[in-house]
Amino acid sequence: MNRTLEERIEVAVKELRQKDQALIQQNRFAAMGEMINNIAHQWRQPLNVISLIVQGLPECKDLSQKELDFEVERIMGVILHMSQTIDDFRYFFRQDKEKSRFTANQAVAKAIEFISPSLIVKDIHISITEQPEVDIFGYSNEYAQVLLNILSNAKDVLMERDVAEPHIYISISRAEDRSVVTITDNGGSISPDVMHRIFDPYFTTKEKALGTGIGLYMSKIIIEQNMGGSLTAVNVEGGVAFRIEV
Repeated sequence: MNRTLEERIEVAVKELRQKDQALIQQNRFAAMGEMINNIAHQWRQPLNVISLIVQGLPECKDLSQKELDFEVERIMGVILHMSQTIDDFRYFFRQDKEKSRFTANQAVAKAIEFISPSLIVKDIHISITEQPEVDIFGYSNEYAQVLLNILSNAKDVLMERDVAEPHIYISISRAEDRSVVTITDNGGSISPDVMHRIFDPYFTTKEKALGTGIGLYMSKIIIEQNMGGSLTAVNVEGGVAFRIEV
């Protein structure tokens, strides 16, 4: 009987691990989709610049070698910027192997830089109030991905509800010896009937084609299990506030 019980426990643990791996994989796919979308926004303007320069060259038949070199240098500068964008995004999704010291300010700046092109397109504004050098000891990339998940959800809510003046507010501060980052949107509240379920795996308030229900679940795992912090959400006047405390 003991052996049978051990075998059943081993099978159950194996199934749970497989389910966790599936959730992680789905979250990565969702993040990759967001990454591709943001790269598209990041590259659109540089490609337009290159296009305008190249189209203008045939009309400038009397360009000196110095002027031609200048235009080529402009193009190469834009291409270098586009290449750097790819490297930045690749690093963003690289999994941290060891904990390190970083600041919440740096992580927030990284996440905003990543998502800002899609926010600009939708005319969504971001306001930040911050204390300087709010230290965290943990996994910087995973922490930044949590921020990105919450910011992406806020963006989607503001778009879905067609908010007149969409806005996201970010606060970075300290509470005793812990860092606190609060992300608040003005996209309306979450129904009390579902508020307690928003961190459940596969639960989403979005249409099935638009949401996987993985992002917030994985965010809670990262903050609470991997970094020993807490991730909570509450309705506030006009919207929802997510509080990350590490």
